[in-house]
Amino acid sequence: MTRSPRGFTLIELLVVIAIIAILAAILFPVFARAREKARQTNCTSNVKQIVLGMAMYAQDYDELMPREDYDMDGNGSGNDDGVDMTWRACLFPYVKNAQLFQCPSLRPSGTYFDGRYNDRGLVGGYTINDIHQDSGVPTPPGGQALAMVGDASGVVYITESDGSYESAGTGVNTHGYVRTATAATRHNGGCNYGFVDGHAKWYTPNMLCPTSGDCLYSLEME
Repeated sequence: MTRSPRGFTLIELLVVIAIIAILAAILFPVFARAREKARQTNCTSNVKQIVLGMAMYAQDYDELMPREDYDMDGNGSGNDDGVDMTWRACLFPYVKNAQLFQCPSLRPSGTYFDGRYNDRGLVGGYTINDIHQDSGVPTPPGGQALAMVGDASGVVYITESDGSYESAGTGVNTHGYVRTATAATRHNGGCNYGFVDGHAKWYTPNMLCPTSGDCLYSLEME
């Protein structure tokens, strides 16, 4: 006598579904972090290539690093969208890839930087360090000579942005300053920074300007 095959009971099906749901809840965040880690690594490579391009630019221009923007129409302002130039256009001939200026985890609204020289109104994934631009001394590295940087491995030249080519900061060298921009925590709670010596590294926002010791946003270390 042959027996008909036994099917699954409702309870057994519910148990299997529950197990799958539990495994999915555990694994999906892991997969998301792994994907973001891969994008973080890609971004680190972008930042490193950009700051190496800056070093090559400086060798061609009497060891001067590009500043944040340039007055191309001679009207006394470097802030005219669609006319004036930024540091990105200075470095583009050395990296020869506009995609390097777009973080893989960011899709800002607007027209992306595409290598043109009059790029003031374009958006990108990285910003020049001018956190302390208005504070006098210590100043950010943009527009300065390499020889002015006492510790090139400890001074940030660029970092990640929310689309703008320049950072918004306090204007003063206040120890304990912490960036609050969305970009500062883009990759697993932190973001990538490119230094004057050509290296790139990931930091959380509170690691850059401690209450005592060196402030990595400042040209002159304190």
